[in-house]
Amino acid sequence: MPSTPRLASSVDIRAHLVDQLNSVLRRPAAYGDLNTAVWFLMDHLLVAERNAGAWQEEQSRLTEAGAWYADGVQGAFRKLLPRDAALDTHTACVYAEFAHRRGWLTADRLLSHSEYEAMRDALPGWCAVDRDWPDVTAEFGEPSVVTGGPNPRVSKALAYATATPGDPLLVLHLWNDYDSGLSQPAVLAARVGGDLLPESFTFTPLGRSR
Repeated sequence: MPSTPRLASSVDIRAHLVDQLNSVLRRPAAYGDLNTAVWFLMDHLLVAERNAGAWQEEQSRLTEAGAWYADGVQGAFRKLLPRDAALDTHTACVYAEFAHRRGWLTADRLLSHSEYEAMRDALPGWCAVDRDWPDVTAEFGEPSVVTGGPNPRVSKALAYATATPGDPLLVLHLWNDYDSGLSQPAVLAARVGGDLLPESFTFTPLGRSR
């Protein structure tokens, strides 16, 4: 008779799910259907944390905030970003906002309160001219999370976070593809997290033109 396997602890299972979620958020194209992959992991995490209804509450909040359509978050981005902007990459950063509030997001860097406020104040003026990925890091430092992987020939979303879960992420939405001729992704818009209303976006000249 086979022996009963020794099961992992709830702490270890949660840590594994958090690691998997962070991997999906950073490289959504590698996981097929982003919505399914993220929902599966978040559902298991919320069950483990005895808060299974939290995602339904978040969907209601996103709907009220103009960020959830019949086809989910993608519907909002389709109205605001170019069709060739790799929408899953930008959608992932909205899920990252929820993960940050839940304490699941593993940040590569966290901004201090003063860095965060300075960046938030600077973004509207900074987006008045066209920028690219190196311009972002030169001005604001390395992001907390890069969604879209390291390849500079594809679109990115660069998210900046503090250690305070209630602080909305500051997100730079960047565009590129293999036919663009650009060596680095170009900034389309900056966004203060929390919703996807048009007034939350500050578009660069390129972003407005596209």
